Amino acid sequence: MRPILFNIGNFPIHSFGVMMVIAFFSALWLVRRRAAAFGFDPSAISDVAFYTLIAGVLGARLVFIVQELPHYLSHPSELFTLQFQGLTSFGGLFFGMAVLIGWAIKNKHSILKLLDLSAPAFILGHAIGRIGCLLNGCCYGARCATTFPLGVHIPGSPELHQPAQAYDSLMNLAALGVLLLMERRVIRPGIETGLALVLHGLARFIYEFWRAGESSTYWNNLPITQAQGMALGLILGGVVMIGFASVSRRTEAKTA
Repeated sequence: MRPILFNIGNFPIHSFGVMMVIAFFSALWLVRRRAAAFGFDPSAISDVAFYTLIAGVLGARLVFIVQELPHYLSHPSELFTLQFQGLTSFGGLFFGMAVLIGWAIKNKHSILKLLDLSAPAFILGHAIGRIGCLLNGCCYGARCATTFPLGVHIPGSPELHQPAQAYDSLMNLAALGVLLLMERRVIRPGIETGLALVLHGLARFIYEFWRAGESSTYWNNLPITQAQGMALGLILGGVVMIGFASVSRRTEAKTA
């Protein structure tokens, strides 16, 4: 764990911020490389990616504030920060998708094709961003045995903890591989996005088992965390999208 990579004078360079920047440019590289195959101009995609980044960061911060509203009502001075602290990936995902949908409507592009183009890039960016969480010491996992070779130290805890962030990265990288392999086939628009939601939601649901009771809060008296509830919503939304795209394909085949 290394929250601060180095200092430039008196200005600290935080590892989480650096990894977020790497995540964005890696996602941008992936989406630009595949843009032409989906019928999009790479330059135009770069423009919308910038707006999506801004909306994603603001959305991630806003949803986190709403999620932790009692704390921020008691500590209003912590509402505004220039550092990458207090973000939730769900907010970034939802607000980022909203910008993509709005841009597609404004420019008369296929919403589903744009989402399909962007889905693997989001998965890649998330996987890299989780490494930032690991370096920063946030979103950490449960306590583990001192003999566990992968255990990591967390500030304020004398015990070792599971590197849950790395597990989430690996699961999302596996999901990325599935999505890119699927692109080799001719598939109906919307199915790739739906599958991405299912796989990402499943990875997040599993990841939360390592965090529950440590860096993640249980949902009232339920045996699942708040994030697991959101993850189930993503999975359900992905299943609905896949079903809708599949039904539309069968309907077109019958009317052809």
